[in-house]
Amino acid sequence: MSGTRKRRIGAVAMVALAVAALIGTRYMKWLDGDQLGVIAAVASVIAAVAAWKATSRASDTAEAMAAIERNRWHAELTPQLEVTVHRPSPGRRATFKIRLIGPVGLELLDAVTIRIKDDGVDRTPLTAPPPTAEDVAAQIWGPLCFTPGIDDVAAPGRSTPLFRLEKGDFKVLDMTNTQAPFWWDDNDAQERWRGEVKEQPVRLRIECRLKGHKPWFVHRELQIESTWAAT
Repeated sequence: MSGTRKRRIGAVAMVALAVAALIGTRYMKWLDGDQLGVIAAVASVIAAVAAWKATSRASDTAEAMAAIERNRWHAELTPQLEVTVHRPSPGRRATFKIRLIGPVGLELLDAVTIRIKDDGVDRTPLTAPPPTAEDVAAQIWGPLCFTPGIDDVAAPGRSTPLFRLEKGDFKVLDMTNTQAPFWWDDNDAQERWRGEVKEQPVRLRIECRLKGHKPWFVHRELQIESTWAAT
């Protein structure tokens, strides 16, 4: 507790005691010893309650200020990430790169995981399944996924395992085309699917963790870079 708060608490207690003393002096000649003792006890209780309230308010204020400072520091340390997706030619797998470039004061991330987000369209099933709500949730509604079986990525390739990332270092991951929903069972399902998603960005939620800090969540939408002219 700061010196200013201590002085305020002391001042409150002294005022309460001074009021009680004035009352006692004014009416002392009509009061016996027991009555004066009661007045003194009441004055002590008043002073104690006043001091407790002042202390409680000071403690709440200090806690609120500390929380504001922690949140400010956490926001200032939000990871600055350089993220790209590059595909060398049509039909080929794509290369995903992520690099930690800042801010000052953040030198590494203990654990990073990347999750592919869907395109945001509500596809709640309106008819009898398939698809079920679970089928719709499992489908990746976007152009690319992380390649299952590579870099310890599990099917269907929506998210990566945890990895450590130091400032300046790249993490490189393999990505591949998503597949049409299984309930698109017509002959040109894959062709229709590629036409639907080819212009869509890769939407990501990147979760970053560092011991001693709350996690950060960074959201990105990436256009697929290429070295060939798309038609």
